[in-house]
Amino acid sequence: MALKSSALIWVMCSVVACASQEKKEAPIVKDLKLTGNHQISSRQIEKKILTSDTGWWPFATKHRFDPFAWQADLKRIERLYESRGFYQAEVVRDQVKPLPKNQVALEVMISEGQPTHISAIEIKGLDSLPVEDRQAALDDLPLAGGAPFTESSWAAAKQQLLARLRDRGYARAEVEGLATIDVGTHRAALTITARTGLRYVFGDIHVKTGRGARISPVWIWEQARLAIPEGQRTSEQALDEAQRRVFGMGVFATVKVTAEEPDDASGRMAVLVETREAPFRTLRLGGGVRADEIRNEARLIAEWINRDFLGGMRKLTLHGEAGWAFIPNTYAVLSNQVDSGPRNGPIARLRAELEQPRLAGRPSLRARGTLEAERTLEQAYDALASRLMAGVIWQVRSRLSVFPSYHLEADYLNGPPIASAASSPLTLGCDTSSDHCFVWLSYLDETLTWDRRDHPLEPRNGAYASLSLQEGGGPLGGRFTYLRVLPEARGYLSFGEDDELTLSARLRAGDLWTRSGDPGDSAVVTRFYGGGGVSMRGFNDRRLSPLLEAPAPGANPGVTLTLPIGGNGIIDGSFEARYSLTSSLRVAAFVDFGQVTRGPLGPDDVAQVLWAVGVGVRYLTAIGPIRLDIARRLPFGRLPTLYKLNPLTGMIEVQPYDPDNGCFGIGGSQQTTRVSDGLCVLHISIGEAF
Repeated sequence: MALKSSALIWVMCSVVACASQEKKEAPIVKDLKLTGNHQISSRQIEKKILTSDTGWWPFATKHRFDPFAWQADLKRIERLYESRGFYQAEVVRDQVKPLPKNQVALEVMISEGQPTHISAIEIKGLDSLPVEDRQAALDDLPLAGGAPFTESSWAAAKQQLLARLRDRGYARAEVEGLATIDVGTHRAALTITARTGLRYVFGDIHVKTGRGARISPVWIWEQARLAIPEGQRTSEQALDEAQRRVFGMGVFATVKVTAEEPDDASGRMAVLVETREAPFRTLRLGGGVRADEIRNEARLIAEWINRDFLGGMRKLTLHGEAGWAFIPNTYAVLSNQVDSGPRNGPIARLRAELEQPRLAGRPSLRARGTLEAERTLEQAYDALASRLMAGVIWQVRSRLSVFPSYHLEADYLNGPPIASAASSPLTLGCDTSSDHCFVWLSYLDETLTWDRRDHPLEPRNGAYASLSLQEGGGPLGGRFTYLRVLPEARGYLSFGEDDELTLSARLRAGDLWTRSGDPGDSAVVTRFYGGGGVSMRGFNDRRLSPLLEAPAPGANPGVTLTLPIGGNGIIDGSFEARYSLTSSLRVAAFVDFGQVTRGPLGPDDVAQVLWAVGVGVRYLTAIGPIRLDIARRLPFGRLPTLYKLNPLTGMIEVQPYDPDNGCFGIGGSQQTTRVSDGLCVLHISIGEAF
């Protein structure tokens, strides 16, 4: 028996080895060509079949030819056309051409035929509904007489009708459809039959937690009840809102909110909330590197979170960062290129944040307090800062929040050596004759956020809007009295079966008004800056800003630098198209515009915005897309204001802004310029631009 078993195992191994060898020796698909396809692109067809050609780039994965998969793919092509309403489509010819080096070229010719159009639509079962329910159910269904018939729109119409009925309280509604296709005339007659059943309202909420759960079921019930008031008509939207609210408590790994079986006698439907708690303590360690034309830095990051600090779901976050920054770059600092004004030094940030849920017993309110210390190094200054914040978050809805808060901030600023009684208000916002000053801010901040994006890291559909208001000084104290307003709006719309094409837009505009009306009475830390990977990409980070020309420290006389000093007005925005080449690789094309002004924005400033165009690549990861963008400024708009201190008069004067007309040091006029910023900028970052 042992001998027979060994022989059997040997035979099985031999068969597997032969199969593996045959698969390995199968020819490589060098090329796949589709012809005759006018209504469906080759890319869409190739996404639906198994066979694919081998990429042209080095080390590309070799795709080998499988004749059985190929025959199945030919049927898949015809089925794809049927799903689009082309019921007479067929593959009229397919060829497998042998090539040298064990390769093959595949060619498919398709006869598409004529598309099928919708000739009639009949919807039954809604006559007994109230007028408002019937109109809400039928409004803008994705079907229309004379339109092409596709299985996707047919399924979407039925699903949309069902979802609308259930959102109007008809929890047991059912929808069936019958599509009668006349292949000869290319006409489709559609009939949808709806059975609505009774109309229900929400009843009790039942909570189910795991064994040994630490979070009180009452707190879970409170969040669900905010989204599902008792007696409200049943709807899928309310169930989704309840699930988002419970998950937003931040202590659960999974949350599931479902409707229980409705009670026909009472017309009520109970809701079940099931949760599983996540670990309450987490420690994260990581790092980051930044490299661009004006700044290099590396930093280590650590964060510890306790989501049940001293019980009661209090959330304590301790965050620390430490690193080193080099301006304009590491090489300039290490080689002591004095003409570029090299600077380097430590950067750090320490933050402790405590969040208290259920403020005053209200489940929609939570208090938040933050204590922060920071060491920064910028082109125009370096600073030591400490900040204290206390505020209350009102979660009106899971996607809508209002956050009023009070802030105290102290900044010790070191500015450029040129600082004087005339230049310090311009560079630092301080009335001083030295190159350093102390900034004391006391202000209120109100932030309103409305977030309807489908995904915060890589949105494809939805919208986002925010409004930030700051009122500083006056009865609150502090060294500066001002009002600062910054609204922002973003929108996203995707097309294609897999949302492969995304069109997006962003706009923000802000103003800062000082009590005196003098722009120099604003602190440099409250001013606006533009440029960078999440702003106007035609400029490097913070370089879209009024500039000050100052001597380069330690350089020969006459060698100067231009330092961004910020402005009291900003407008910038973007239009971007992103397209998926694969599941993890996207390309983008964008148009950006922006302007930062010394004083508040005026109509002429908006008309004179600067423009840039560019392209980019995104590689999607779990932590967000890794993004590479290249932008080039266009010769439109008004360049930032350039200031210089006249040593003879001691007055600040406006100088001509002569940009470098080259791209990364290539081309252009090659003239000596006051401003070293070129017309082209490269951005590498993690996360979408907006």
